[in-house]
Amino acid sequence: MGFLNSRKILSVFISAIFISGLCLGSGYTDNIQSRIEEYKNLIGQYEAQGNKTELARYYNLLANTYYSIDVKAEAIKYYILASEVNEAMGNENALKTLYFNIGVISDEQQDYQSAIKYYEKSLAIHRKRKDLTGEISDLLNIARSFQSLKYYAESNSRAELANQKAAGIEQTKRSNEMNSLLAESCKILADNYDALGNSQKFTEYNSYYTAIQKQIAKQEREALVSEKNQAELQARSSQEAVSSMRDTLGEVLEQNREMQYQNLLLNQQNELNEKEKARKEAENQQLKAREETRRTQIIALIVLLGFFILIVFLVLMQSRAKKKANRLLMEQNNEIERQKNKIGEQHELAEKQKKRITDSILYAQRIQKAVLPQEEFFSAAFNDYFILYKPKDIVSGDFYWTAQKGGTLILAVADCTGHGVPGAFMSMLGVAYLNEIVNKIVINQHISNLNADDILNQLREMIITSLHQTGDITEPKDGMDIALCLIDLKNRKLQYAGANNPLYIIRNKEIIEYKADKMPVSYHQKKDISFSRISINWETDDRIYLFSDGYVDQFGGDKGLKFMSRRFKDTLLSIHTHSMKDQARLLDKAFDDWRGEHTQLDDILIIGIRLGAEVSPAKSAENIDWSDKTILIAEDTDVNYFLMAAVLKQTRVNLVRVKDGLEAVEFVKNNEVDLILMDINMPGMNGYDATKIIKQHRKDIPVIIQTAMHLDEDDREAFQVGADDYIAKPIDLKTFIKKIGQLLQ
Repeated sequence: MGFLNSRKILSVFISAIFISGLCLGSGYTDNIQSRIEEYKNLIGQYEAQGNKTELARYYNLLANTYYSIDVKAEAIKYYILASEVNEAMGNENALKTLYFNIGVISDEQQDYQSAIKYYEKSLAIHRKRKDLTGEISDLLNIARSFQSLKYYAESNSRAELANQKAAGIEQTKRSNEMNSLLAESCKILADNYDALGNSQKFTEYNSYYTAIQKQIAKQEREALVSEKNQAELQARSSQEAVSSMRDTLGEVLEQNREMQYQNLLLNQQNELNEKEKARKEAENQQLKAREETRRTQIIALIVLLGFFILIVFLVLMQSRAKKKANRLLMEQNNEIERQKNKIGEQHELAEKQKKRITDSILYAQRIQKAVLPQEEFFSAAFNDYFILYKPKDIVSGDFYWTAQKGGTLILAVADCTGHGVPGAFMSMLGVAYLNEIVNKIVINQHISNLNADDILNQLREMIITSLHQTGDITEPKDGMDIALCLIDLKNRKLQYAGANNPLYIIRNKEIIEYKADKMPVSYHQKKDISFSRISINWETDDRIYLFSDGYVDQFGGDKGLKFMSRRFKDTLLSIHTHSMKDQARLLDKAFDDWRGEHTQLDDILIIGIRLGAEVSPAKSAENIDWSDKTILIAEDTDVNYFLMAAVLKQTRVNLVRVKDGLEAVEFVKNNEVDLILMDINMPGMNGYDATKIIKQHRKDIPVIIQTAMHLDEDDREAFQVGADDYIAKPIDLKTFIKKIGQLLQ
């Protein structure tokens, strides 16, 4: 038997109360409007008398009446008045019901904030009274309301607490109702993780939900079998009773025969005394005795036959009941088998969907890796460094970003809202916007005007604008936390600005913490306040650490607690004399030892750099300069464009973007272009048709066709329409740059 959601009980519950109210007031008219006026008059009288008990009662009756005619606003109004009077009287029995009623009606009106408020009040009473069933039910109602608001983290915290409390009861002592509550908590968690795109957690909790449902069905079948056994026991008792009655009847017949024999002796004695006189009378007596015996035997046979018929009737009734029970059991078994087959089909479908999703995420992982700075940059800039990068899922919401402007190195470590695919998309936006901001400052002003706080201020404006954030309570709280450093290699200066993410420097065996501003890079109540800028003179052998919060927030250890910043600092101090590569290995081992059997909660990103005299500006492996060239990118997918823009950034080439084939054709007609990167699948006109038209007018412009699927048919068609080369995504960066360079020459 599945869990009956408490919200669905409301209509039955209030209807029952309303019927009792009608019974109390049955002496009055049945007209609803007249009854409302009558209740209001009585409320006025009890208010004047100060009779709180009756006042609370009639507030409640009036609220029930309004709810019965679907006037929910008035119903809530009088429920609240009833709760205020009961609060003054300290009547917790009435209050928990009233808070529940208000919460459910608010839920029906989609006023989820009010619903949560009153469910919380009901929860406080149940906790005070140590009513575990009521407490778990309230937690699930709150979780459902947060789910309706799409506040999945808040919903998960309540549902997980309810799940822990229900699962904490020994299985053999858990009632069907508690099993239903446990199943509901798993269902809420599965729905939340499904909405969040966490397929692993969705599958885990959906499996728990299915297992509990099966357990409940098993208990119902066992109860049915128990009822059948009781029925068979009753039938055997009936048979034993009939047998006992048959024995009793035999005793009666035997006693009757004894009496007849004594009468016969008496008659014979009379015959001896009276001789001839009594002979005829004795014969008559014998005749009467024989007739009486036959009559008694006939009666005994009739009684015996009646008992036999009764036994046959009871056996037939028992047989019918047994057949009915067997038929019902067979139907249930068939339904269970059907559900099992359906679950098997759904599981197979889920596996296929999971594979498609995993393949897509793996593709996204390749794109994200391509956008992140390459190892060559760090190797050219720093002799001693490490990057500890451990995404929770395949792709990550944490990212790191670098840039070099003159003698200044810019390094950022960011933690976007969420993890997995949603976080990865935010990280792509972050990389693209940081590139745009830094390039704009250098081009429009001067490299000397690069300031860490200005970069974060502009990044915040672009995030708010692109995500259309207004501060509304219902909109997603997307954004990022970030620590950003500008390292001036010539003057040995370092600028730091941070949004929630601090900077650590270890110098002379001491750790120095530079705190971040307590606000994110997104819409916030402090959005008009500039981020702080901290200037530092760095020294040789300073070790700087930038990181996200995934490492310190990990649960683990003997007591299942968070790692915490204090333990993280102690760990860094204990290993800081090792090489940076060894530090990364030791940090990774410390994390795994702490986590143990616990699930990794968030993405992990830590970057450590040892500053020294050997630091030099990062240089490109090929030192490419295409600043005099213009490349047209025809690409309708933002992520793919950001990837190519990030790859081509080091070449200083001029990039122009269009989003469909028609725009590409029109742009080439009116502008000079040195090379075109043409996507196949675009709205308006596909890449094949656009390439064919462009080549008819401008054969001299090289065109590279690009597609997400490398099929032989696509390859052949690309060259048939005049393309100069063909690249399958995700691109190999070195091959990509090499092909473009060959065509630009």
